[in-house]
Amino acid sequence: MAFTIRTTALAVSAAALLCGAAAFAASPVPLPPARPGDAAAMATTVSSRHHLKDGSYRGPAVRHYYGYVQVRANIRHGRIASIDILRYPHDRSTSRWINRRALPALETEVIRAQSLRVSGVSGATLTSEAFLMSMQGALQRAGG
Repeated sequence: MAFTIRTTALAVSAAALLCGAAAFAASPVPLPPARPGDAAAMATTVSSRHHLKDGSYRGPAVRHYYGYVQVRANIRHGRIASIDILRYPHDRSTSRWINRRALPALETEVIRAQSLRVSGVSGATLTSEAFLMSMQGALQRAGG
């Protein structure tokens, strides 16, 4: 696994907090700008939800370590009305357990926020990122 400045900075900050080093926690490490493909960059690339065309739009099947995640965004009156999960990892008991919690939470948050600027589900980072990437593709097809 390649470590970047971003992951190293997060690891240092987490270690400082765990060790009780208040000085480290008080002065956060500046992070470099997000690169295309980063989760943070992805969330900012979705344009206004008011330009979405009504219909159902399938996002790409996004592969992460445990398998593929694919969604379909259903747009009504220019808003995200519902999200269908078309594909997700379910061959391992751990994957089933994680996705039973994470996918409904992600669906609810995206619909409520009408945006991809939502927090990932703790313990389901890979699923969260793949879900949001597939949603981004669906929303781009919808004109967003």
